[in-house]
Amino acid sequence: MAAYDAFLDNWINNAIATHLPERRTSLSLEDCERLAKLAREAAIACHVPIVCSLVDACGQQRFFFSMDNALLVSHILAPQKAWTAVALKMATHELATRVQPGGELYGLDKEKGICCFGGGFPCWSGGCLLGGIGISGGSVEEDMSIARQALAQFSALRFPLAITR
Repeated sequence: MAAYDAFLDNWINNAIATHLPERRTSLSLEDCERLAKLAREAAIACHVPIVCSLVDACGQQRFFFSMDNALLVSHILAPQKAWTAVALKMATHELATRVQPGGELYGLDKEKGICCFGGGFPCWSGGCLLGGIGISGGSVEEDMSIARQALAQFSALRFPLAITR
């Protein structure tokens, strides 16, 4: 009887495991490639040459590209935006008011690597931080729009990615 119980437990656990959604802890290289492709397509549609950086949940760069004629400063800003979004678990445009005198994060913008320009978003899925995206090359509004478009299209094609928990 114990052998049958062990068999039954194993069978039930395997059946449950095959029906549970995959637990992701980071963006895979394939995910990064697809997200970068979608960001590039959105940038082309907007006629904005961008630099795109994708980082993992620890802030380590996983993917980077620079379109022809992208601004030189964007090569610095895109990785900073992605890193900041993951480090603070918030979109970079949300920092602008919080780092002003009287804000709860006053002075944080003076720290090395922190970027308070819009275009950086954390990438959440199922309540888990998977990484971050940083887009730079256009206006703040264009950078934010390109990143949001890429994330929305990725969510429709692969699995849901949100910019907030």
